[in-house]
Amino acid sequence: MTEKQPQINTSKSAVRKLLRKAPWYLIASVFRLLYDFRVEGEENIPNTGPFILAVREPSLIGLFASGWLSIEIMQKAFKDKPYKSTAYMLDQLFTLSYFKNLQNSHKDRKYAPLIPHSAGRMALSLVDGYRSLKSGGIVTLNPEGDGPWDGRPLPVGTSIAWLAIHSGAPVLPTACSIGAYEIWPRWQARPSFRGRLAVRIGQPILLSDTPKRRISDADLETATECIRKELERLSYGTGGVKGWIGPIIKDGGTVKETIKIKPIEKPNRVDKPLEDAEIPVKNRGIAQLLWRCPACRTNDALFHKHPLSRKETLYCQVCGTRWDVQRLIGNDFRLKVIEGPGELVGLDMPLSIWYDEMKRDFKPSPIQALNVELHPGEEVYLEVKDTPLQPYRPSYLFETWTDREAPQSQPPIKPEPGDWDSIGNGRLLLTSHRLLWQGPNGELDFNWSSISAVYLWIINTLGIRYGNARYRMPLGLEVGLKWLTYTGTLARQVAEQQGKKITVTPY
Repeated sequence: MTEKQPQINTSKSAVRKLLRKAPWYLIASVFRLLYDFRVEGEENIPNTGPFILAVREPSLIGLFASGWLSIEIMQKAFKDKPYKSTAYMLDQLFTLSYFKNLQNSHKDRKYAPLIPHSAGRMALSLVDGYRSLKSGGIVTLNPEGDGPWDGRPLPVGTSIAWLAIHSGAPVLPTACSIGAYEIWPRWQARPSFRGRLAVRIGQPILLSDTPKRRISDADLETATECIRKELERLSYGTGGVKGWIGPIIKDGGTVKETIKIKPIEKPNRVDKPLEDAEIPVKNRGIAQLLWRCPACRTNDALFHKHPLSRKETLYCQVCGTRWDVQRLIGNDFRLKVIEGPGELVGLDMPLSIWYDEMKRDFKPSPIQALNVELHPGEEVYLEVKDTPLQPYRPSYLFETWTDREAPQSQPPIKPEPGDWDSIGNGRLLLTSHRLLWQGPNGELDFNWSSISAVYLWIINTLGIRYGNARYRMPLGLEVGLKWLTYTGTLARQVAEQQGKKITVTPY
């Protein structure tokens, strides 16, 4: 009986491995049926480690595709040989039991939470990745660290270049085609059944012939730019980002100069109740991205109609401007004005350009707020009436905390990935001086001067790093991208006045 025990354990281990991989293979099979999913450049996969797998994921559907590919690459490069690996994933994923269980699935596999735009290289636990590479293993990391809102590439961080130069390991650039964004943009509730999807693997990039102990900022910038260019080529193809975005068209002709829309001064229907005020944010479509009207600059005024059997339209409930929405495989979404001011009718622009126009000359505008004691000169800009305040555990807020200002540090206890909890629901106000949370047990201030990072979770939740402590605030029916824009703008202004830097999720 004793002799057979290892065989039984081996069998159980094989079953567990199969169950962990099964969802990814099922997803890949569905993608092949729906989107002609394919892998290009498999011959570029190294036969063994060490190497760094740099994966660009333009949307949530890209995350699924790259997850499956990571398993395939590991199997090809190592087969049944033992190896060490470190995979950096958004810490948001660790709130799901599947990813939590990965933590203890294998002693040589590390899954580290990737904290969006918060504490530079140290936040990524790069030492773990360095050790995996030095032992001949691999590191997996999304160099952008987040998903784009409008399909265009985000800035590439320096972490991959840092690891590659320090370890001497090559970088394997891998990117989901931009079709991943077209199928399931971040502002869309569910994936489309139209589109094409590919994962493209480039040739390994060797940034240093030998490991280097010291790296200059110039070396990091040069290496990072090399990685960025290759990922962009793989994702967007020969036409690049500009070719994917496409031209600006007016009355059938191409417009070469930059378009600057003069805001409509007198909207027609200012007092009409907004039609989608009670619709969950995730179902508002393009109105999540264009959270204010590009024509009249009114917040929360757009309504995206996307019926199954008719054309999609977008219209402003304040100024009456209406757009025809077109989904083009291989190109950015397009919005053409079909009703509105004469100078705008016939203007056909890519969605990303409309987004740029919406943000142009943005300035926070004050609103009326009751039952709040403000500082001299303080103005309120945004409000959500019922939102939980969720500190990242461990937090002093779960102990005896009596100060008016929120804690800027955490107790000296090792945190568990994805360990968030709520101290209760309250009212959240965004003002010129702070984020103010009015809860059942009193008020807490998050002053702009102490906010070191601002980011947005996948599910309409504002995240901040206050000093070294992390907090998140689900925003209910308020549009998260709007709050990110206001928060990022005000926090940056204060940081610049103090000569400090703050990291903000690109928007």
